[in-house]
Amino acid sequence: MRRIAGASPTASYNTMDHTSYLIAISLLTFAAAFLGILFGYRPALAWHAQQEDLYDNVLRRQLLIDIEPRLVFILNLSTIALTFIAAYLISGQLLVALALAAAAFFLPNLIFKHLAYKRRDKLNRQLVDGLTTLASGVRAGLNLTQSMQLVVDNHTGPIKQEFGQLLREYSMGLDLNQAMRNAANRIGSPLYRLTFTAIEMHRLRGGDSGESMDRIAESVREIQRLEGKLDAITSQGRTQANMMAAMPIVMLGILYLMIPEQVGLLFTDPTGRIILLIVIALIALGHAWIKKIMKIDI
Repeated sequence: MRRIAGASPTASYNTMDHTSYLIAISLLTFAAAFLGILFGYRPALAWHAQQEDLYDNVLRRQLLIDIEPRLVFILNLSTIALTFIAAYLISGQLLVALALAAAAFFLPNLIFKHLAYKRRDKLNRQLVDGLTTLASGVRAGLNLTQSMQLVVDNHTGPIKQEFGQLLREYSMGLDLNQAMRNAANRIGSPLYRLTFTAIEMHRLRGGDSGESMDRIAESVREIQRLEGKLDAITSQGRTQANMMAAMPIVMLGILYLMIPEQVGLLFTDPTGRIILLIVIALIALGHAWIKKIMKIDI
């Protein structure tokens, strides 16, 4: 057989190797996509439902903002995709794009949880004053719903919103006990659950309403005092956990100023990137473990 003019065996072999490489990559990509759809479909649906429930709980039930959770979920996914594409186009580094996309993935959840925590904390701090207003109202001869309206009229912030929502549900025909249970579930605070349960039991059994409100307020005040004491006792441990998590970052910055070439291998060399990811995961795991140990519920 005669060889074609201008063609070399080496070039033919390179072309065949390149074609085989592309076919293998395509097959692996198809297999990964198929396995991802086969085994990841149900977890993806569960995660989707969990995210929408989180958005609904924080936005609609707690912050009382009427926005569709599905819309927030779509905006979140769009932000992640746009962040990944923009970071890859700007930096040209896949690792950087993945890191920023992961940050865009976790950041909204952290923001929502932080907003819910801050609002719940403010509600807990307003509870004693609200119970004092309730006690003053029932002593003045008002019934329970009229005393709750005093809370709405004389207070500001989230406690005004929650009691206002409770009274709106009651005015639309819902039983007051059920409206209080809905408020306790919506707020998600043990103190409010205890308060509304005690009020419900008082309505069933009767007695001096003003004295009952004072006892509930005193119980809530004592619980808050104990929680403050526990926070003071565990504050040193939380501070140490934060310092332990921040110290490797500080040491990495110092080493980068001293030996930038060697430290730069952690970000450029594949083995260095794997080591860096393992270290970050271990630091995050240790920090979360210490925080969980320091968290004590009454």
